[in-house]
Formats: sequence, C-alpha cells, structure tokens
Amino acid sequence: MLFGIPTVYIWLALTVVFVIIEVATTDIASIWFAAGALVSTVIAWIAPDSLMLQAAAFAVVTVITMYFTKPILTKYLTKETPTNMDMYIGKNALAISDIAPDKPGRAQIGGLTWQAKSSEVIKKGEMCTIVKIEGVSLVVSKVTVNS
Repeated sequence: MLFGIPTVYIWLALTVVFVIIEVATTDIASIWFAAGALVSTVIAWIAPDSLMLQAAAFAVVTVITMYFTKPILTKYLTKETPTNMDMYIGKNALAISDIAPDKPGRAQIGGLTWQAKSSEVIKKGEMCTIVKIEGVSLVVSKVTVNS
C-alpha cells in the first residue's frame, strides 16, 4: 500500500497514463515507461508488499526496453521530411559559370542562383541536372541525352 492505495492500482493507473501519453503524441515518448509500469503491476499483484521490488522492476524494465527497442523503433518509425528545396532534385539548372571538381561554380534554377559543385566539368551556359542538395550548394551532373 502507498498512501492507503494498493500499489497494484497505482501501477495500473501509471500504465494507463503512459499509454495515453504515447497515443496522444506523434513521437515515441513513453512506451518504455508503460512497459515498466505493466511489469510492476504484475509484480504488485503477485507480491503487494514489495514496493522496492516493484520500483526496481519498473526501472530495470524501462531501461532495458529503451536500450533494446529505441534504435529499432527510431529507424523504422522516423520519416525524413522533405523540404521545399527537395523539389529541385532531378530537375535541370543552367550553369551560369564554369563548374569543375576542384572549383565550385554557380547554377540557376527557378530564378534563384545557387553555388554548384560537380565531379565533372560543366561549362558556363550548359544545362546540368541537380543530383542532391548539400547545405546551400547544389550537387550537379551533366545533362545526358538519350538517343
């Protein structure tokens, strides 16, 4: 008993609260605490007078589940959010200065001028394809024409 309430009810209430928090948030926030509270609920049901064992089980189960599942859940549930700049990837830009592997140049797309770098030489006035965006630079390649 804790504050005159059987600990099994306290752990059960905490389990429900942690599950509600998990459902209410868009991120993985409290699932590990819910698992620890659930195990502590079972221990409180079996051994209601062992508050230290219940608390230790809560801590151990929470840490273990967090350690083993967080990397996996984060990998599979985290989605990369595309930015407005990602819409340029795969599109053509105009080289407004020479671009070389050892010398970044400038490219223009959609009325905007960007720093551009490439692993190949692209001459001023040539069209290039945007491969990716690194920071504030476009990574471009020569436009290939299929015949």
